[in-house]
Amino acid sequence: MAGRKRRYSAPIETDPGLDMSSLIDVSFLLLIYFLVTSTLDPKEADLGMTLPTTDSSQSSDVEVDQLTIKVENSGLITVNEEAMDADGNVREVPLLLDRLKQYVQTAKMLNSTPVVIISADDQSKGQRFIDVLNTLADKDVGISNVTITGFSIE
Repeated sequence: MAGRKRRYSAPIETDPGLDMSSLIDVSFLLLIYFLVTSTLDPKEADLGMTLPTTDSSQSSDVEVDQLTIKVENSGLITVNEEAMDADGNVREVPLLLDRLKQYVQTAKMLNSTPVVIISADDQSKGQRFIDVLNTLADKDVGISNVTITGFSIE
């Protein structure tokens, strides 16, 4: 028996497993990396809009007419029923920007606060609505009294 060697064999696994602990660590590290490195577009993150109130102490002696901006389903933007920018695929809205600059200058001459009402179609693109809000918050315009209408909750 001395010349006889014993052979030990490892137990045979019928269902091999995969160690998931290292994969979970990597997924959490990737999640933390993307959370730390991602940034918001400052134009859309810092839209400090003030909703108008019914407080009469804040109103001035002379009031300028409010503008009504409508965002259509096709991407057409109208101001007081006058067509401004029609191409919904272009993010810049130069005609609206010029009109808002004129409106703000008129309100400053009359020593009044400019007020804008935005009405958007439910089927219109959300980005087009954000483009209008970005134009209102532009440094040359700076309109913060905004009323939003036209949405329906289903």
